[in-house]
Amino acid sequence: MFLPCCAEGPPRVIGVLRQLTPLPYHSAVTTILESEHPKAFAALSSGPIGGDDLDQALLRSTYRLDPTSHPGAHAQLARAAEALGVTVPVELYAGESGDKPNAELVFVPDRAIVVLTGGLSDLLADDELCAVMGHELSHHVLWTSEGGRHLVASRLLEASETDARTSGEYLETARRFRLATELYADRGALLATGLVEPAVGGLLKLATGMKQVDPGAYLRQAAEVDLTSGSAGQTHPENVLRSWALQQWHAHGDDAEEAVAAAIGPPLDLAALDLLGQDALRDLTRELAGQATQVEELRSPESMELAERYGAEVPASPAALSELTDDDLSTLPPDTRRYLCAVLADLATSDPDAPRSALAAAVAVAMVKKLDTDLVKFLVAELGLGDRERTAVVADARGLVAGAA
Repeated sequence: MFLPCCAEGPPRVIGVLRQLTPLPYHSAVTTILESEHPKAFAALSSGPIGGDDLDQALLRSTYRLDPTSHPGAHAQLARAAEALGVTVPVELYAGESGDKPNAELVFVPDRAIVVLTGGLSDLLADDELCAVMGHELSHHVLWTSEGGRHLVASRLLEASETDARTSGEYLETARRFRLATELYADRGALLATGLVEPAVGGLLKLATGMKQVDPGAYLRQAAEVDLTSGSAGQTHPENVLRSWALQQWHAHGDDAEEAVAAAIGPPLDLAALDLLGQDALRDLTRELAGQATQVEELRSPESMELAERYGAEVPASPAALSELTDDDLSTLPPDTRRYLCAVLADLATSDPDAPRSALAAAVAVAMVKKLDTDLVKFLVAELGLGDRERTAVVADARGLVAGAA
């Protein structure tokens, strides 16, 4: 479904972005699902789609828009289809429900069926209508690309949401997969016309019902929004995020992929981990535990055994603190930083007889990783570290870091 930043001036023709390919999120998630659930993936690949029942349902519940009677709408549909490389027959219908203006693709692999509702074609200018058609046709492009594997992934995730036993990371993946799909389709809207403004204008008109909107002003509004917390949408991203993403793709092409993905949801948010985030957090935990046990003070048998339980490769011999990678972990979400602090604290206290130097070494590792403020707070809250001991531990940690410089 279409459902409902930029400088002033004339519309700009798209430059860098010239093709519609699955987003990296689609590719990564689909690959994981294929690998981890091959039988379910195969079963969902073989289901029938369309047929006489669909044709009869359309004939009973919609008004078929004939090209000779509605040449304008069909011209924009054909324009979008050509821009996106859609070669299957395209069909256009108007729903009889009287709902608010909207558009929807009824998916069958051998035809592209678009259903308009609520007088949509009368509300939009030609370029805006072309953008909406491009959005809907993009769903067809995605679901038929690469043998339909992304459609199967979508079906598997949707099925998982109906099972009460499904774990949280699958539910979050299903949500983000839907949001990514809508952004992918927005990208198709952009490619259909080569212009940002009609794609944003179509979004605004469908969301508000207004006949006159200012896409440029809305893009400036989108540039002011803090998108670091990700989207709260369940089926579609917020329109302001969608408009921002369109502007990013227009300005930066494929180089905008990482920023757009982060706007859907932070990649390492412990409070809302998806499958990709789960894998990334596992790898980060292993790396942190492995690097921490390079430090002599964190190489007790208990600490090294715990690091191995985290899945880390414990080095055979100690190394200088200066050999640790200076990753900046301070930018991670608060819950994720707290979790990593717990990992370091566990390594430092796994030996009940460990001296204070183990805590100091953990704080020194945290200093290298820009995580020391969080770790000291964690040690005070969870271990009851008093002011005097906290001061001593921090001073010892600074000494370790200075000595390694």
